[in-house]
Amino acid sequence: MPAKRFHDLLEVLDRNKPVIVQAHDYPDHDAIASGFSLMRLLQKFGFACEFCYGGEMQGFSVTGVIKDLLIPVVPACSLHITKSTQIILVDGIAGNMNVTNLSDFPITGIIDHHQPPARVPECPFVDIRPGFGSCSTIIYQYYLETLTEPPRDVATALLTGLMMDTAHMTRGVGTVDLAAFSGLFFQSDWEESAYILRNSFSVQDIPILRYAFDHYSICGEVCFVDLESPQMYEAHGEAPADASLRPELLGLISDYFLRMAEIHFVITIETGSTACRLSLRSENPRLPADLIIKRALRDIGSGGGHSHMSGGTVHAGLHPGSAELQKKFLNVIEDFLRQGYNKE
Repeated sequence: MPAKRFHDLLEVLDRNKPVIVQAHDYPDHDAIASGFSLMRLLQKFGFACEFCYGGEMQGFSVTGVIKDLLIPVVPACSLHITKSTQIILVDGIAGNMNVTNLSDFPITGIIDHHQPPARVPECPFVDIRPGFGSCSTIIYQYYLETLTEPPRDVATALLTGLMMDTAHMTRGVGTVDLAAFSGLFFQSDWEESAYILRNSFSVQDIPILRYAFDHYSICGEVCFVDLESPQMYEAHGEAPADASLRPELLGLISDYFLRMAEIHFVITIETGSTACRLSLRSENPRLPADLIIKRALRDIGSGGGHSHMSGGTVHAGLHPGSAELQKKFLNVIEDFLRQGYNKE
């Protein structure tokens, strides 16, 4: 799928109609940075534009970025959407489980860096670049294309989104990401970005981390982290009304275990009363996280992402139990190791 240009997007938009930039549900740093920066660029080109998200805003690190950079993002439910509203989705693809459908009318654009599904929803503008380490990198290309220097707050947001999605430029990084990092570093408040990146955990997460270190298992190079809500809170007398973890914490835990020298593939599983969510990390090129989660959850759930990181859910009522779920993943992993995986 060839990359599109920002001018291609301008050609399908109508300046006389409102534009809404939508991030995926429970947005992370990259989604917030991409949506905010695209909104600002569209406003510079004369569009009345708002930025929204579906689901809830979770994680003090993400909310901290929004507060510190004064990012005007609002819940999707607070917006008035009509037939004339032009919706552009960033860092996600329409139809995915983590993307709220804002209206019954077709969306105008999709901008994403995840591996697309076999059938991408039809809309006037589609720019999907799975070879990029972050969606922030794509938006930065739009600024370069239009010879627009991103304001300091925009550059700081984009640098943070890029760094967070690539784990400090250590995974899924291509030449375009490196060039974006170089450009954004000197245009941004990099000290603010570094502070955000260093402070992803909270002292409130300590009971969860303690539970994780007591509930992991290792099979060869594969590590399973089995988190059960609300037991992990109740063990310390701190169970909140909604005991599910914020989405970013699952990924942070997976990243943490991947730092162990003997572990090259991590599957963190959070089993709650109504849902089961998973976060995968891989540093073994023979074990693509996105393909493994899709195959392992076939018929019981869904998932996707990148070869180095992915996420997914088990559909309600279809959870086979912790032992059986781990067995499904181990069987798929064994198949990949035995049959081989050609990245091309």
